[in-house]
Amino acid sequence: MPLKVWNGSSWQVQAQLKVWNGSSWVSTNALNNAKSARVWNGSSWVQFHPGVRIDEYPPTSNSIDLFHYAIDTGGTSANSFVKVELNSNGTATYSYADQTTGGTNYLTYSWLLTGANTDYYAYMDAPSGDPFSIGSSATATSLQLNTTRSWNLYVENFVNNSSVFKSLVSTLRIKNSAGTDILSVSVNMYVEAQVGIPP
Repeated sequence: MPLKVWNGSSWQVQAQLKVWNGSSWVSTNALNNAKSARVWNGSSWVQFHPGVRIDEYPPTSNSIDLFHYAIDTGGTSANSFVKVELNSNGTATYSYADQTTGGTNYLTYSWLLTGANTDYYAYMDAPSGDPFSIGSSATATSLQLNTTRSWNLYVENFVNNSSVFKSLVSTLRIKNSAGTDILSVSVNMYVEAQVGIPP
């Protein structure tokens, strides 16, 4: 179970927890579950805080960087798509698709480590650059993770010998019910679709 405190009317997931490392107080919240608080259950150390994780991609980037390029050399049409998804079943997926692949995962992992999906909320900042594409979840608002939430960027091109692209920068956060960040990570998306070979 995640660490919860009584706020006067309900039990609430504790967003921030710090430990003394010998010289300073450091947060146990980190990307890729790098720092966590654990207790001995009689046979093994089990994590109780934070109850969630967000993985960076690619590894050691300290962000989620999703870039996809698609080309149709036949001169008909091309499309490119990337997506970040936090599923209500506790898994997360970063993926891409185009007219050839149909869809492939960059990465799949468990974002929910302890507690229930109802304990946590996703929050994607309003992006700078292009907006998220149709079908994306809302931005700049807390969305309870008992429902799958996803954000995508899509571009298509039907003009021969040309290339079109979209890009954005945002921040993905997982919050508690009080709206306090538990984890956060920068999100960078770039998609490009090329048709034919531009002169």
